[in-house]
Amino acid sequence: MRHDAGAVDVAAALSGGAVLGRALKSIKEQLRAIPEKGLHYGLLRYLNGATAADLSALPVPELGFNYLGRFGSGPQSDAAWPMASELEGVASGDPSMPLSHPIEINALTLDGADGPRLSATISFASRLLSEAQVRDLAERWFGALKALVRHVQQDADAGGRTPSDLALVAL
Repeated sequence: MRHDAGAVDVAAALSGGAVLGRALKSIKEQLRAIPEKGLHYGLLRYLNGATAADLSALPVPELGFNYLGRFGSGPQSDAAWPMASELEGVASGDPSMPLSHPIEINALTLDGADGPRLSATISFASRLLSEAQVRDLAERWFGALKALVRHVQQDADAGGRTPSDLALVAL
């Protein structure tokens, strides 16, 4: 699903300014507006004759993103659900499986003694994209993530509630 952050001054956003916080809140509201967090998309796309034609006519995403969750790593972890040892390396996937998208990102957060760390594995169709192109995408993505961290650290008013956070009251 494509989301629209609206008109964004990219340079200001990547500096960690308030424009980044507004864009993030806009995307957050769009994500929360998806019924059942998109759980029924597969049923509507492939099994429901009334909706399958409309959904199959939509553009096919070129990037798949899968956030696997937050896991403990090590004895100092306070995570409620430590990662099972047999799941180590799950973010990298099975290299013999075909990709569903030209670029696939599998990410997870590992809680350790130094705090939480985001870990991501990016797989790509090497017949369609070069390693340099994918590396550029990854560097830009992590640059945006670093900008989010700067935004939170620099702006005492960063964060805050949005309408979907308060479903029972008007905001």
